[in-house]
Amino acid sequence: MINDQSVITAADMITQVFSNIDKCDVENSSRLLGTWKSVVSKVHKYGEKLTAHTELIELKNGILLVETDHPGWIQILQLYSKFILTGLERAVPELKITSLAFRLKGSDFSLCAKTYDEQIQEDRRKLSEKLEAQDRQVEIHEKTAEKGSSGPVELPPELKARLDDLKKSMLTNSSK
Repeated sequence: MINDQSVITAADMITQVFSNIDKCDVENSSRLLGTWKSVVSKVHKYGEKLTAHTELIELKNGILLVETDHPGWIQILQLYSKFILTGLERAVPELKITSLAFRLKGSDFSLCAKTYDEQIQEDRRKLSEKLEAQDRQVEIHEKTAEKGSSGPVELPPELKARLDDLKKSMLTNSSK
């Protein structure tokens, strides 16, 4: 038996889904799609084919992410990007599109909400944390080696000499 409280009408479901979407965003998206097709279709020789092989994915921080189904279309879009950006700026200036980014269909690349400097800082922080963790592991390893408990096993002198020779040959740029 189905509980009446768990059943909702399709109209109520659609209303709930679309209640969080701003009407202005929907209108801007619609205008952008129409403008994209209009502008790109005017690209010399390739217009109609370009519109058929491109899809708008995302707009963040003035960057419009465009997906294509072949790398050749990306090259053509790059060649005509100034023309496309000028057309978009004239038609929908309120969106403030400053550049285009491209991805190949099937890749999961997306625009980052962070600025370039913020992303660099985060990458540096992560790298620093990784290096600190490695330093801690080295310190722990050195302390256990000093105590003599389960430290590294000493290699036989003959094997150690061979490994040292191998290391030297790898680090020098000599052609034999």
